[in-house]
Amino acid sequence: MYPDRGEAIMATTILSSRCSNSRSCVGGAADVYDPEMPGWTRSPSIVALLGATGLCACLEIEIRPLGDDGTSSDSGPTSEAGDSSDSVGDGDDGDGDDGDGDGDSGDGDSGDGDGDPSACDPTPSSWDPWIGGPCVSDLDCAYEGSACLREDEGWPCGTCSQPCEQFCPDIDGAPESFCADQALVDPFAPDSGACLQKCDPSLLPGGGCRPGYGCTLVERHADPGVWAAVCLPKEFAPPLSECQQALDDAGLLWVPAHIPLDHPDTNPELDCVIDEPVRLYSPINGIDYRYVSSEKPSPLLVSCEMALALDMLSELLQSKDAIEVAHIGTYNCRVIANTNTLSEHSFAHAIDLGGFTLEGGQYLSVLDDWEDGVAEPVTFAGQWLKDLTDQRHEQGIFNIILTPEYNAAHDNHFHVDLTPGADFYE
Repeated sequence: MYPDRGEAIMATTILSSRCSNSRSCVGGAADVYDPEMPGWTRSPSIVALLGATGLCACLEIEIRPLGDDGTSSDSGPTSEAGDSSDSVGDGDDGDGDDGDGDGDSGDGDSGDGDGDPSACDPTPSSWDPWIGGPCVSDLDCAYEGSACLREDEGWPCGTCSQPCEQFCPDIDGAPESFCADQALVDPFAPDSGACLQKCDPSLLPGGGCRPGYGCTLVERHADPGVWAAVCLPKEFAPPLSECQQALDDAGLLWVPAHIPLDHPDTNPELDCVIDEPVRLYSPINGIDYRYVSSEKPSPLLVSCEMALALDMLSELLQSKDAIEVAHIGTYNCRVIANTNTLSEHSFAHAIDLGGFTLEGGQYLSVLDDWEDGVAEPVTFAGQWLKDLTDQRHEQGIFNIILTPEYNAAHDNHFHVDLTPGADFYE
């Protein structure tokens, strides 16, 4: 039932995947209120995010005269500085292994989410205030258009947000933000999205989110098909698969990725599908991975299985005093040259390794340092590279290993992949 003019709906939010008959499921299968009705007002609630995840918020409804309590939100006088970085290519567009990966470090925040404001105080950082940061009220999110999604609404230690049409502002050095698509965003306009923090393990170790939050893939508001991993209360994050749990157990830094179905330009009838795609952050078991033309590490777009293989490769590299890998690519939807067979790159089951940096700074290049046609290399660099490929094969880290000995197309890199059932090394 709609309120009359001069009345307001006061709602208590109960998080659930199913509502009782006495409650209203908002952001799920049905929205019972008409936001166009005159006199319409809302109190903030966690329904801001549940439409994107298929869950709902159950609201205990009470109609009161306007003015019974101060429900107007407060906005700070300043705006977050920085560009709207989620405007370009942040929605897992499939090229993710050569991003800029600046690896800025930053302080996370503590807090156990028990409602005690002192337990939710953030560790001071240059980010404050930032989208995704803790808050008790809107006043703690002192930037233009800000809103606090509070702990009593289901957000551990609160989280700063703001309404958005498609993009969100960012602060240099802080985790990027994302305009999440919602069926109903409260207290924002019903046709608005909500700015949420992207998961970023390089800045917030332990999953890329603050305590009490987990990574969940959501679509961008008003831009279907563009997805990002954002921080939602942990109870709404999907359970980890066996492989993903293994990534956590290994202490790897990763976030889930969404890669749309793709097809090679030359063979549109073939499908490039990644099983459990993830973005894997450096360091990977103590080793940094950077794209060969970049100076800094960047996340690798790989399958979950490949992420575990890279963990083993990194352990081997550590034993050989390496500290960094320069790679030439992971995921690439294409066929093997001169065939109609999909490359393992099409499944993010492969990586091309171009060079290695050792402790002390020496760089070993496959192109320059591999000794072609020599069974027993004579230089240190040649011996190091040959021993690496031999050990990778002996340890069974990869199923296929191709070196410059295979053909001229591999003169500048080692191709390694996880072709099921294969065992080939040349």
